[in-house]
Amino acid sequence: MAATVSARLAVLSTGLLLISLAGCASDRSDLLEQQRHEQIDRNLEGLKQGLRAGTWSKVERFFSPAYQEGYGELRDRLEARFRDEQIIDLQFTINRILENDGLLNVQVRWHKAWVDRGGKPGKREGVSEFILRQRGESYRILNILGDHLF
Repeated sequence: MAATVSARLAVLSTGLLLISLAGCASDRSDLLEQQRHEQIDRNLEGLKQGLRAGTWSKVERFFSPAYQEGYGELRDRLEARFRDEQIIDLQFTINRILENDGLLNVQVRWHKAWVDRGGKPGKREGVSEFILRQRGESYRILNILGDHLF
């Protein structure tokens, strides 16, 4: 009888230990997801500040030289925009983050307002998919799909 009670207590203790370890693993996973979200949010904030500054040198560090649409074409397109428009407001909101094969797919809702050379205001908003690759503690943009931000 005492052996049966001891065996049941051992099984119960083991079960509780496994449940608590699973909870710790889940908490750690949630913490890592939160840290990744915060880092991506900081990168987007830096990109926003660079775009508002209006120079390629302020935004080039956020893009990978392996940018899939062409790094040179992206630079030329942004520099043309910087000559023609001044961004007065730019907001990014992260909707979701998915990971696959070391790449992150970040769905971002954005709102952009600008003034063109003639003083005429404009605004756009949309949802884009930012494909990111981690580089050190930050992320580099490999591609942007969906609604065109630039």
